[in-house]
Amino acid sequence: MALLIAPCGCRHKNDRRPVFPVRGKVLFRGQPAVGASVAFVPLTDLRAPKAQARVGADGAFQLSTYELNDGAPAGRYGVTITWPEPNPRSQGEGDEELQGPDRLGGRYSNPQASPWTIEVADQPLELEPFHTE
Repeated sequence: MALLIAPCGCRHKNDRRPVFPVRGKVLFRGQPAVGASVAFVPLTDLRAPKAQARVGADGAFQLSTYELNDGAPAGRYGVTITWPEPNPRSQGEGDEELQGPDRLGGRYSNPQASPWTIEVADQPLELEPFHTE
C-alpha cells in the first residue's frame, strides 16, 4: 500500500477557502509607507492561510492569499506591518534576504499584540488607513 504525501505542505486548489477582496492603505506620519509589508494573520482558525500585501506608491495595498490581489478568507485577523529599510546590496524588489532593519522598530510585527484586529466577512472590504509612527 502506497501513501502519497503532498510535497511542501502546499494547499491544492480544491483545499482553497473562498476569498474576498480586502483593500487599504498604510501611512507613516501621514505619508505613504511605500514598500511596507502587510500581513493578516489568522487569530481564531490557526489552520487558515495568511494573507499578505506590499504597499504601493500611494500607500494602498490589496491582500493576496492564493493569487495576486485575490483577497482573504473570512475570519478574524491580527494585522502586522513591517517596513524594511532599503539595503544597498539588494538585487531588486522582493530580495527578502538583503533587506535592512524594520523602520517601524518591530512595533507592529506581532499579530497577537497588534493595535489592529480585523474581521473579514463574506464580502469585499475597504479599510480605513492604518496610521503608523
